[in-house]
Amino acid sequence: MAHPSIFQPVRPRRIYEDIVRQIQGLIAERQLQPGDRLPSERELAELLSVSRASVREALRVLSAMGLVEVRSGDGTFVRQASAPVDPAVWGLLREREFLLDLLEARRLVEEEVVALAVHRATQDDIDQMQDLLNRRERELAAGKHDLETDLQFHQLVAEATRNPVLVSLVRSLCEMWLRSREATGRAPTSPHKAQEFHQAIVEAIRMRNEPLARGVLHRHMEDMREDVERST
Repeated sequence: MAHPSIFQPVRPRRIYEDIVRQIQGLIAERQLQPGDRLPSERELAELLSVSRASVREALRVLSAMGLVEVRSGDGTFVRQASAPVDPAVWGLLREREFLLDLLEARRLVEEEVVALAVHRATQDDIDQMQDLLNRRERELAAGKHDLETDLQFHQLVAEATRNPVLVSLVRSLCEMWLRSREATGRAPTSPHKAQEFHQAIVEAIRMRNEPLARGVLHRHMEDMREDVERST
């Protein structure tokens, strides 16, 4: 007979997660298009036979995922399709442990991505990375510290692998990272440090030096981990 200790309690699924999955599926199937206005909270609650509180939480998660935009006084509108992600994950965006777990996942994936980029990046890929960093340098000097541009660099590195699965995976991880850092904030020095690490990564790719590229990427992720631990 199996020992009872091998069994784990079953976590009941939250109602808002089912709502998110349904709307996410409708967007993925193109039954809801970018720009479409969703029914009101009250109407959705009636259509789905759930409470308005559950609808409200589902819309909050969908907004965090970037799938819908809530416009005050105007309604909720579909923004864009996104890679399928378990809605339960998005409910953890503000939690410190989730940030650290997400960072661990990014490090595991992106160290392999940068290693492939070293061998597969074309000169045009490298030029695009450098052009982005040159533009970023000007933005930082002008006081623009948005996270989107930093993450765009990581996506360019992924695109240099010529592997669409890795490109999609990195895009999804970066999107979660963007949403989580929007919710928690980051240190003022982070954009400048990221720029330095990104430039070092480009140089390692340019030199076709895989160990160096891996090492810089690892240090970059460790620096972000320390930032999370200090700021949360």
